[in-house]
Amino acid sequence: MATEATQPVRRVWWWVFGGFLFQSIPAAVRDEALPVALKNLGREDAEITRWVAWLGLLVGIKILWAPLVGQIARPPRLVLGCQAAIVLLLLGLQVGLGLPEGPWAFLALALISIASACHDFALDGYYVASLAEKPRAAYSGLLTFASKTGQVLAGPGLIWLAGRWHHAAGTTWAAAWQQALGVAVALAATCFILNAYAFRHEPNLPPAPKVGLGQALAEFFADRRFLPVLGLIFCYRASEVHLTRVLPLFSMAAPSAGGLGFDNEGFAVLRLFTAVGGLALGGLLGARVVASLGVGRALLPLGAAMHLPLLGILWLAHHPDASRLQVGLLYFGEYVAYGAGVCALLLAMMKFAAGPQAAVRYAALSTLALVANYLPGFWAGALAARLGYADYFAFALLLALPGLAVTLWARRHFEDPA
Repeated sequence: MATEATQPVRRVWWWVFGGFLFQSIPAAVRDEALPVALKNLGREDAEITRWVAWLGLLVGIKILWAPLVGQIARPPRLVLGCQAAIVLLLLGLQVGLGLPEGPWAFLALALISIASACHDFALDGYYVASLAEKPRAAYSGLLTFASKTGQVLAGPGLIWLAGRWHHAAGTTWAAAWQQALGVAVALAATCFILNAYAFRHEPNLPPAPKVGLGQALAEFFADRRFLPVLGLIFCYRASEVHLTRVLPLFSMAAPSAGGLGFDNEGFAVLRLFTAVGGLALGGLLGARVVASLGVGRALLPLGAAMHLPLLGILWLAHHPDASRLQVGLLYFGEYVAYGAGVCALLLAMMKFAAGPQAAVRYAALSTLALVANYLPGFWAGALAARLGYADYFAFALLLALPGLAVTLWARRHFEDPA
């Protein structure tokens, strides 16, 4: 019989940091680096947003992995298997950029999205299942730090490197992005090695109960709060989603095309301090407001505040010669407000998901949220090209009206009882 002395010493710090840093790499490559890479390679805005939309929707199949993950005796093996597959696919993506046609690169990206969906579900589930409430809370800060670090390195970091290699060494954009992706492959492989070592010291978990996916989803759809939360998912941040699908392309488009004319290095720095920093600060502020008012009462003020900075972005579209300081301040304000609003939405989703089968319910909500986030990409780029950036941002601002109307109706379903 095993005694406490013979139990392996867990390396939780290692796999939390390595696992969640790894988790952020495919998302950052898809959402941050890919649009800029395609812009550098001369692709049209409509094509760029459409491809990102397809790849994002593929991640939304994560709930379909629930029955499989529930049958795996040792979830760390599944996590490592997905990581190994993603490292190899990232290597294939790097090679694919050197091919004369693009389909091979997009096939690699599609398979990365599918593998990362399984990886995210398995890693998130293992984090919850293998750690008690107090350790989960204790490691949550490390989890957030690891996720943000991966987002910075695989997003603005790759954008900056590709731009530097292109401008300083005079390489083609395809060659510059091949080199940058080599850094992403090395980073992902390092995380894989770290996780493989840490998971060797993890104890066996008792068999998990089978996931009653059908029953859980039936109860999910029958919940009287389903339509209100669905309305919030698709309407609460619709204006911001439409904005963020096009904002990086607007930032890098030439002034003659109505854009701000940032190069890769400048945009990477802008993205680091405004998007990454602003979203993090906004999340903290949103959490404080929700803690003070409660989810139901916080949804409307945070939703209204989330839409106001769009006026600044609309002003920029009419003044593309604005100073870089003005651009940075307006972008920072936009992302702080967006981060605070998204915090309220996520906490409303968590409140809906709480209870039996919470993991399946929240996975279903996450799938719907991914659809709401990526679906506008199918028309956003084409609509921006047709209307011009200024009129497109005005259209995005108008989408705040149905968002606020839905919030007025839905918020009472998430208010705490008196």
